[in-house]
Amino acid sequence: MISHAECGKTWTGNRRAHCPAEGCHETFNSDSAAEKHRVGKPGIDRHCISPAEAGLVPVSKPWGICWQNPGPDNPVWRTSGEGE
Repeated sequence: MISHAECGKTWTGNRRAHCPAEGCHETFNSDSAAEKHRVGKPGIDRHCISPAEAGLVPVSKPWGICWQNPGPDNPVWRTSGEGE
């Protein structure tokens, strides 16, 4: 279990990302998902937008909400050559 001392949120998983920005402290399932909620130019006007506004979806975990990229609406699970 990982914990962020400033906000007190906890999470599990080596690939998780947690935004330490003041007023944010959201947890994401990957760096790419976390990066989607940051807009603007670094050092100029970089800031957080809500994860939902960034197109991310919330997934409920035992330790809280984890934001992630949405999956495909109609996933096709097949191996190479199958169905061709």
